[in-house]
Amino acid sequence: MFTSLDLANHFGFKVINGDLEALKRPIKVAELDRPGLELLGDFDFHQKDRIMVIGNKELAVIKDKDDEFIYKNAVLLCDEECPAVIITHGKECPKPILKAAQDKKCPLFSSDADTSRLFSDLYVYLTEALAPKTALHACLLEIYGIGVLLTGESGIGKSEISLDLIKKGHRLIADDRVNIKDVRGKLIGSCPESIYGMMEVRGIGIIDVPRMFGINSLSKNTRISLVVHLVSFNKNEPMERVGMKTDRIQLLNEQIPMVKLPVSAARSMSEIIEAAVTNFKLKDYGYDTGYEFQKRLQAIEDRREQEKRQAMLVVNRQNLKNIISMNPEPDHGDKITVGNINPESSNDDIGKVKILKNGIPQGDL
Repeated sequence: MFTSLDLANHFGFKVINGDLEALKRPIKVAELDRPGLELLGDFDFHQKDRIMVIGNKELAVIKDKDDEFIYKNAVLLCDEECPAVIITHGKECPKPILKAAQDKKCPLFSSDADTSRLFSDLYVYLTEALAPKTALHACLLEIYGIGVLLTGESGIGKSEISLDLIKKGHRLIADDRVNIKDVRGKLIGSCPESIYGMMEVRGIGIIDVPRMFGINSLSKNTRISLVVHLVSFNKNEPMERVGMKTDRIQLLNEQIPMVKLPVSAARSMSEIIEAAVTNFKLKDYGYDTGYEFQKRLQAIEDRREQEKRQAMLVVNRQNLKNIISMNPEPDHGDKITVGNINPESSNDDIGKVKILKNGIPQGDL
């Protein structure tokens, strides 16, 4: 549970009011409010569970108002659901607000920061602190600048493959257990503090990655952009061959692209994963190899069909010449017209010779 005390400790707020019990009020939402309207008695749009930030504007609004009027509104503002009230710019807290906070046992803080900047910093910090979280049995690495989550059943070789990738110059974030949180639509993966920088390799035990491979082989967190799911090789199981289909997996509230790779003793999995990440980056930049391959096949098929039509046209013309040469010269005034020799016309119409006399059809040759 994230409390007002955690917030005060992080930002170094001065505590004006609130005992230890009061400072344990939970913060449940990242949204903040500037309660100018509430201090004037308008609570139509008031959200009780938000942190209230009072700056120069709010102080100016209530400066000449009756203390008893402000106190009654401040009592409603300092409801037991309110996590905290913060006075910015290091200004002195008005007496009606202080008295209301004392009566309602509401945490009241003071900050020297500018109101707008503090408002922004608070929102960014709270969205991360209150982000939905989960943990997975997996390995997380940064490969070519892309956060790649390696998943698969226990014993499939995730740690060993990760070790090989680290030796190639890629960075480890977490081995065996990955903490994941959804921060403003982005999945951020990190390592539990107890195992940070450590890996378990079967047959060897725990190894210290930065001591063995250098400090640059390690990173604290990364955005997860791709999931590589490792499965045991099975020749009877259908696998993606062209790459036109993109599988996705849902983590928390986000859909992440996933590549399923079969593992076998004959395959260099680290190089295959590097190729998978490179192909993912190409797609992200607008180049899809599977789509380009399909376009190439379609172009070849279209070219062959065109060549076939041209060949049919040449044959039909030659047949027409043979037919004309085998027939006697028509009577004076007669005409010979050739039927449609378009390759797309029906076979019955191709190569027909019609005799016309004075424009009147006389039949086929």
